[in-house]
Amino acid sequence: MSAVTPMARMRRARLWPAAVLVIGLLAPVTGSAPAVAENTDTGDSWSASSDTFAPSDFHAAPYLGNGRIGTVLPPSGGGYQDYGDAVRTSFPLEQSRYTGTYLAGFYARAAPSPQYTQVIAALPAWSGFAVRVAGHTYDPAVDPATVTEYHQRLDYRTATVTTEAVWAPDSAHSVRLRYDTFVSRSRPDLAVQKLTITPAYSGPLDVVDRVDTAAARRAAPVAAFADPERRQSVAGVRADGTADTAFVVSAVDAPAGTTTDAVPGSNEMRYGTAVSAGTSYTFTKFVGISATCYGTDPLAAATATAVTARSAGFDAEHAAHAAEWDRLWQPAIDVSGRVDYPRWIRAALYSVLSSVRAGEHWSVQPAGLSSDDYGGMTFWDADTWIFPTLLALYPDLARTIVDFRGAALPAAQANARGYGLPGALYPWDDGPAQRCASPVGCGLTEEHLHNEIALAQWQYYLATGDRQWLRTTGAPVITAIAAYLTARVGPKLPDGKYHYAPAAGADEYVAVSVDNALTNGGVRETMRIAARAAHDSGLPVDPRWADIAVNMAMPPDVAPGVPAEYLGYTGAPIKQADTVLLSYPFSYSAPGYSPAATLRYYFDRTDPDGPNMTNSVGAILSARYDPCRTQDYLDRSVQPYVRPPYDFQSEARGNRSGANALGQSAWVFVTGAAGFLQGMLYGPTGLRWTDSGIALDPMLPTGFPDGLRIRGLRVGASTLDLRIATDTTTVTLTAGEPIAIDTPSGTRTLAPGSPMRLPTRPGC
Repeated sequence: MSAVTPMARMRRARLWPAAVLVIGLLAPVTGSAPAVAENTDTGDSWSASSDTFAPSDFHAAPYLGNGRIGTVLPPSGGGYQDYGDAVRTSFPLEQSRYTGTYLAGFYARAAPSPQYTQVIAALPAWSGFAVRVAGHTYDPAVDPATVTEYHQRLDYRTATVTTEAVWAPDSAHSVRLRYDTFVSRSRPDLAVQKLTITPAYSGPLDVVDRVDTAAARRAAPVAAFADPERRQSVAGVRADGTADTAFVVSAVDAPAGTTTDAVPGSNEMRYGTAVSAGTSYTFTKFVGISATCYGTDPLAAATATAVTARSAGFDAEHAAHAAEWDRLWQPAIDVSGRVDYPRWIRAALYSVLSSVRAGEHWSVQPAGLSSDDYGGMTFWDADTWIFPTLLALYPDLARTIVDFRGAALPAAQANARGYGLPGALYPWDDGPAQRCASPVGCGLTEEHLHNEIALAQWQYYLATGDRQWLRTTGAPVITAIAAYLTARVGPKLPDGKYHYAPAAGADEYVAVSVDNALTNGGVRETMRIAARAAHDSGLPVDPRWADIAVNMAMPPDVAPGVPAEYLGYTGAPIKQADTVLLSYPFSYSAPGYSPAATLRYYFDRTDPDGPNMTNSVGAILSARYDPCRTQDYLDRSVQPYVRPPYDFQSEARGNRSGANALGQSAWVFVTGAAGFLQGMLYGPTGLRWTDSGIALDPMLPTGFPDGLRIRGLRVGASTLDLRIATDTTTVTLTAGEPIAIDTPSGTRTLAPGSPMRLPTRPGC
């Protein structure tokens, strides 16, 4: 999703014009298409599976995560697999794609870059349970010709991957294998894998527990050893350019009578067993994963987790894990009469939930914790595309995103001081440090980001009513951003207006502009929000904020009721949603402004091969202003991007997200998944956050004739159920105190035991 410059630059980055003389084009990365593993489940929206063993297809690698640990398993069931140079990760790393394991907050210092200071480091692969028979090995490099009766299944409900296969390495030996793998939701630092082996022969068999340091990226080994007495394998790494270390400790429970010894020159443990035909043997590894960002002694912490979990056993740990996922699945978006949408919704929600955890100190990256696409850095994806979905159903998870900005406020203030400016300057792209790398990639790059950060902070307050949080976290962020923007746009020019120059909006086909409509319109809203946040939290109100809100310049209309994307824009194709965002998530209004005309004008000029976020906003806006197009936008926000077998979403319809993109498209693209869900939540319901709570203006898209239901919508301490039917929408308070709801006919109170009925607008 990057604009292209002569330098290796992050997605969406824009260069300060004094630093840019030439903008060049980079040829697309090409490669042969891998074999595709098709989804073989029918009618079960709670799982996805494949009967095709496709080790070269990176889409066939399921993602597991608990919001702190994220890991991708190879089709073989466990271990480390590199897909080779033809299949590469997204910009800026653009390296061979691989099955990685990531720990939220564990970052390396980046090589010198004008854009960012940190990229996420990859840990050793923890899930390697290899099987050895008569000199042959079953692991990710196994010969596909020796594998039959293959079946791999991802159960969204319990976040568990089951891989089954019959492996016959030669005519005399055949074994049935089953891997059951999960990353614990109940223990944030635990991952578990159980291997069940049923041989069709009698004789010796070895299981090798491998914590593979070859999977580490941007991290150097500091420890790798095996302890046969304790049946433990240990690997430790230090993130490049830092003193931060992470440890992976595997403790194995093996059948009685198994011999144990360390593999010379490695941290591998070999478990030897004399097996009998038809008898099943179970090996289970309990893996603790920790780093210095979670405590001073990560080796001790990881070891304690592994040993404690081994004592509890697989069944107990899996039951606790599944119970936590069952709690997460209580809110829901239910679509009746469709087979495709329920599966897409659950796959999308699973990928989002796997990437965030309540109480953590980190935000959500574009690919979650599934890969190092986009370097694992934080962008506006978190605040604008992922946050609203979480806010509606999981405010405790949404809080991690706004709290991340609050925790980074001192760094943002230091960034602003570096430019001699007041307030807070957040980088467009960086890791947890949130440091500005240079003027090229921070101070004057896509500063519409600041308005979206401020808006998310304010929306969290509106949705939760948490005034204490506003005083301690939200208002300080909002007002610091307003102070920065006040200096950035001032003083007034002779025309009596404030101008933003240079500026760049979300459209990545434009490197730099003057008075970008999204940026300037967002500044107007930020100034109004800042005044209200300061007032409500007892902070000083700068009188200039009100003046800027009224006198911030906007570019002239390019068509009746349609502001130009920027000063001088004449209708060129755009890469992704930009000016339309004035109407949502912002609520821009001005004499003559037409949200409907703006929607039609810009969507007709949007590149269909651009990044997977835009159409979800089309669904939300069309639901209010052009409902006949809502179903089309909803379909387009998901269908072109879903890939079998696990129905995760890609960043683009093709191999690259837009004509000028650097690197291949991101995968698994959590931003797009959350955007699709946001369209489902805010489009048909007309949901908006207001001073009194929420506004609803329901409509039913044409593709859902049997209705749509939102269960578990959270407003403050109350929980709602919405049933949208053809003629009537029923809103029920299922928990909490009465709340006020703004409706097209006025404000009404929803009380326990008294469902509210609203007319449903037709989809066309």
